Amino acid sequence: MENFNSLACKVAYLADVIRMESFSAMTLVVTVSAILGILLLSLNLWKPKSSLKIPPGKLGFPVIGETVQFLQALRSGTPQLFFDERVKKFGDVFKTSLLGHPTIVVYGPAGNRLVLSNEDKLVHISWPKSFMKLVGEESMGNKRGEDHLRLRAALARFLGPQALKSYMSKMSVEIQRHITERWMGKSQVKMLPLVKELMFSVAASLFFDISDDSERTRIRHLLDTIVAGCLSIPLDFPGTRFRRALEAHSIMDRILSSLIDKKRIELQGTGRATSHQDLLSVLITYKDERGNPLTDKEIIDNFNSLLHASYDTTVSALTLLFKLLSSNPDCYEEVVQEQMAIVTNKKDGEEISWEDLKDMKYTWQALQETLRMNPPLFGSFREAITDIDYKGYTIPKGWKILWTVYSTHRKEEYFSEPEKFRPSRFQEGSSHMAPYTFLPFAAGQRGCPGWEFSKQEVLLFVHHFVKSFSGFTAIDPAEKITADPLIALPSNGFDIRLFPRP
Repeated sequence: MENFNSLACKVAYLADVIRMESFSAMTLVVTVSAILGILLLSLNLWKPKSSLKIPPGKLGFPVIGETVQFLQALRSGTPQLFFDERVKKFGDVFKTSLLGHPTIVVYGPAGNRLVLSNEDKLVHISWPKSFMKLVGEESMGNKRGEDHLRLRAALARFLGPQALKSYMSKMSVEIQRHITERWMGKSQVKMLPLVKELMFSVAASLFFDISDDSERTRIRHLLDTIVAGCLSIPLDFPGTRFRRALEAHSIMDRILSSLIDKKRIELQGTGRATSHQDLLSVLITYKDERGNPLTDKEIIDNFNSLLHASYDTTVSALTLLFKLLSSNPDCYEEVVQEQMAIVTNKKDGEEISWEDLKDMKYTWQALQETLRMNPPLFGSFREAITDIDYKGYTIPKGWKILWTVYSTHRKEEYFSEPEKFRPSRFQEGSSHMAPYTFLPFAAGQRGCPGWEFSKQEVLLFVHHFVKSFSGFTAIDPAEKITADPLIALPSNGFDIRLFPRP
């Protein structure tokens, strides 16, 4: 009877995998056979053999671990439940297995501090291999020590304050043009696909200077396919999300390699890039303090990594900001008043300035509150570089460690009335926010290098939207927010009704 129940669990588990991966009929039999073989042959074999006092928890099924449960929590819009259920059962440090790796989850500000303040001391960056295959193994997010600092310095030439100022006007013009052409004159729009189109349009303009619409569309579809596979179950079989993402990644690499060759020819006259040029030019012409340029693989992987970060997370933050504002009209009215004060102080034809962005204090607070309630990422992975004693347990050397924003962002002990949208909680001079509780961009030397870029995009969009429309309403205020599989987004695209400004 026990063996029958065990097999029944496996069959049910396999059914979940099939539903999540959307297999084609031609590949279903092969994939099912492979997964069943792994599950049946590996039962009870994947258990840590160690005399160390490892934190309690469950590693789940071999290879797949508890990845299915984790992804289901993300897609259902309740990712915190995955962690909270295990914290309740095992405590605020527990073991699991995600994306093919045994993992220790550390929960709460103390866990966040452990991971984020001990980079290259107790831990180092270590995303699952399947994830880095798609994002880029030579990207800054996968590098350590001097290599990490060198790549961060290269990207800083494009993401620093001076560079942001230099192409702010180009970004603003692109946003205004998009609103005029794709939003104005319509009584109702589906916001999510339009925002995706806009954010990629800005990236295409500022990252690789591509203006051809068909080429832009092709690259955006490849990017969406890669994103869909980033946190999928890492099964490299025909028909799986992971396989489709690998194939899209390979095509994207070939496109970028061709663009690099063309860009080098364009740059032969000057041999250097300025802050006014696109990201690809900046990476191609960068040389470190020893005069060493980046390799083509480093250029491609870091370009891909920043493209992912600037596109996915900004789309999520901007769309969910408007969704939350639609349910909180008083907050939206305050945003409108702030933006219109900037408009009324402008002369005819005068463009928005860098100084104007600094005056958008309430709009920035509303964006921060959006990121608190719906963070762009669930956290990040590290690897223990030595045995770590933590809260009476030992985190073994070589194991993955995961810290998560869901341990603090929506917790009453750190944010009063955490389910309420209250931008004023981020007002300057308000009550002190405990360290390592608000971490939408992580912290420490691994903090997101592009968050100012995304912030600028969102603030500029809000400004041009308010200038163009007197208001908007959500068609379905109760529309759910889900992550499929990585970034939180409205499940049906967020339809809104527009009211043009006279």
